[in-house]
Amino acid sequence: MKCLCFIVLLAIVIAQSYVGVEAAPSDGFVSRNGVQFILNGKPFYANGFNAYWLAYEATDPATRFKITNVFQNATSLAEAKRVGIKLIIPLVNNWDDYGGKKQYVDWARSKGEMVSSNDDFYRNPVIKEFYKNHVKTMLNRVNTFTKVAYKDEPASMASAYERATMRFDPNHLLSTGHEGFYGDSSPERKNSLNPVSANTVGADFIANHNIDAIDFASMHCGSDLWFQRLDQNSRLAFIKRWLEGHIEDAQNNLKKPVILAEFGLGSDTPRYTLTNRDGVFTTTYDIIYDICAKRRLGRGSIVLGGY
Repeated sequence: MKCLCFIVLLAIVIAQSYVGVEAAPSDGFVSRNGVQFILNGKPFYANGFNAYWLAYEATDPATRFKITNVFQNATSLAEAKRVGIKLIIPLVNNWDDYGGKKQYVDWARSKGEMVSSNDDFYRNPVIKEFYKNHVKTMLNRVNTFTKVAYKDEPASMASAYERATMRFDPNHLLSTGHEGFYGDSSPERKNSLNPVSANTVGADFIANHNIDAIDFASMHCGSDLWFQRLDQNSRLAFIKRWLEGHIEDAQNNLKKPVILAEFGLGSDTPRYTLTNRDGVFTTTYDIIYDICAKRRLGRGSIVLGGY
């Protein structure tokens, strides 16, 4: 699976539950109180999946109609609302996949803008206006079935990522879609946890989330992408260090909830077997449950998106 970072085009579908009660449909917006997600006045615990493949389906002419029909008919949000599922639907990707920021830069170049890099997405006023218009259009669209504008729809939990979203939509939480790579603000973590390739992408887990406008932190655990040839024991040991480090930093440094938006073991990994994949799932869940139960770190603040 293609590695996504920082600004991510994916959909995380989150099944909700409350403390001590069965999962039930919600009628409110998810909010944050310190390191805790809150829904209808109660701590919000969640589990979900990362539906990154929606974008792949949408780019294939043979399957595009299935995705187009669902979103044009607004059935996805309506159905999520009916069964009490929360959605996170980010709007752009830092990488080229699914168009991403590169597509906005190409559009600007075709209009005569002098752009030299895809990173002009972040600084060129014309490109920034293109994106803001896209965000505004999405958020103000009225759902065909629910008759509610997307910005007023509690079935959506959060947006990721654009500060302009706050002006158009004060109801939803805001995050980054970050993979969790450390930067110069935390050199010890950077040296001990980052895969070597991560040190050149310009990401900084602490600095990028230590912004008032960001409501919660985001991380992935793509050990299969970052260390394809690790033996299983080494992989599981890395997962433990990676998760514990990020959850502790979110709790004690950022003082915000954290989402684990992607983890697993892809079938194209050299050492892939069903047993190894299940071991990654088991280890990930066990680590998080142990941290939450015994050390009370990240209490109620973990969302999982497995593949």
